[in-house]
Amino acid sequence: MAKIVERVWRGADGVEHRAWQVDFTDQNGNRQRKQFQRRKDADAHLVTARAQVQVGTYTPDSTSATIGEACDLWLERAIAEGLERNTREQYRIQSNHLLAVIDRNTKLSRITRARCEQVRDDLLKAHSRDTAKKVVAAFRMVMKDAHRRGLVAQNVAADTRIGAAKRHKAKIKAGVDFPMPVEVKAMIDTGDPKGRAAVCLTGLAGLRASELRALRWPDVDLGDSPAVTISQRADAWCEVGSPKSESSRRTVPLGDVAVRALRAWKVAQTPVVYRENGEEKRRPHVLVFGTATDRPDMLGNLQRRLLSPLQVAAGVAEPVVGADGRPVMEPVLRGGKPVLVDGEPKMRAKMHAKYSWHGLRHYAISSWLAARIDLKTIQAWAGHATLAMTLDTYGHLIPRDDDHQRIADAERALT
Repeated sequence: MAKIVERVWRGADGVEHRAWQVDFTDQNGNRQRKQFQRRKDADAHLVTARAQVQVGTYTPDSTSATIGEACDLWLERAIAEGLERNTREQYRIQSNHLLAVIDRNTKLSRITRARCEQVRDDLLKAHSRDTAKKVVAAFRMVMKDAHRRGLVAQNVAADTRIGAAKRHKAKIKAGVDFPMPVEVKAMIDTGDPKGRAAVCLTGLAGLRASELRALRWPDVDLGDSPAVTISQRADAWCEVGSPKSESSRRTVPLGDVAVRALRAWKVAQTPVVYRENGEEKRRPHVLVFGTATDRPDMLGNLQRRLLSPLQVAAGVAEPVVGADGRPVMEPVLRGGKPVLVDGEPKMRAKMHAKYSWHGLRHYAISSWLAARIDLKTIQAWAGHATLAMTLDTYGHLIPRDDDHQRIADAERALT
């Protein structure tokens, strides 16, 4: 039977002390006692404990793990599950962000729904909305994992969320977030065989940069029904693994422009040089865009050494603006040496590329919409998990007929 007992005792110094002890039996038949300095705190705890015992969710502090221990166990589970290194690193960062707003020694049994909401608000104050949203999602996973392990009787963070602020999110725009058709054409016409092939696969076939870096020649069919099959990807550490999701495994047809570019690059690609039994040998590359040793290249290298120079050469670039608001100037070089005019170096505005690899992927999907390819096919070619994902990002780019004519057709029934 649950009860509250007043305790009075004298300390070693002879001073009288008074406290209120809550005494009850939990759902497992174990006796639980907890002491409070104030009667109203004891009353509140007894009310809460009774409700939790009733539904079987009471967890005593003595058997409860801390939030820090729960985070460590969650990270260990990510390793045991064989998650990609990039995913594990993101989990570690999110765990650190979480423990920055809640003491890692906090008992899980002390974390209430109200405390979860306070953690949510603290994260929003400390980080951007997108970052805070990811950390809150990690918080839910940590608590869910702790519940699964029996470290806590319930996941009080299950309903703690940060919604997407869609009204503040700008829609992707041609010429800003992804190139215009004339810009893609300029890149294809200007690039060397490797650059043209890479632009075609991202800008016409919609490959992600991680998929491009791990693409193998056996996955590229340049025969009668040309297509590219995506079966693997390379992470930030150049480790090759499964694609981003199940829906990312897909086959995308290739057009004539992409086929010509890939054939030219396959012929131009230098072979891999290696030594075997002291003898120098050569073999064709397995990776379409691998390094000299046929390993996936770093994303930064492909952007800095391939895509950015290609865009600048094609005129798909903008001037670099300094702190004074004026274009930054640099000397014109020829053969590695400055071009002189009247003894002075000839100067020109320093340019930087406008788009990333993902911008080219945006272009590919927008071009499929412009060609009025059905949405389910576009979803499959893009490797999106759901049609809603495709529509949320690209729905505003769907070509539309004259709206006034459509309204007139709808009103025709009234005449």
